[in-house]
Amino acid sequence: MKKKADSQVIVVKSSVKAKRELRKIGESLKGKELFKQKIESAKKILASIKSLPV
Repeated sequence: MKKKADSQVIVVKSSVKAKRELRKIGESLKGKELFKQKIESAKKILASIKSLPV
């Protein structure tokens, strides 16, 4: 596997089979909340803050 770094983009060459598998995994995760507890906690914290320091 070769990696090419260009500014902030990293390109990893992989096989067609690996790309298909990654696409399947991505499609199965699309639209799902992966960190539900952390999101709820962050919402509660942000709701209690009246102003954020700049």
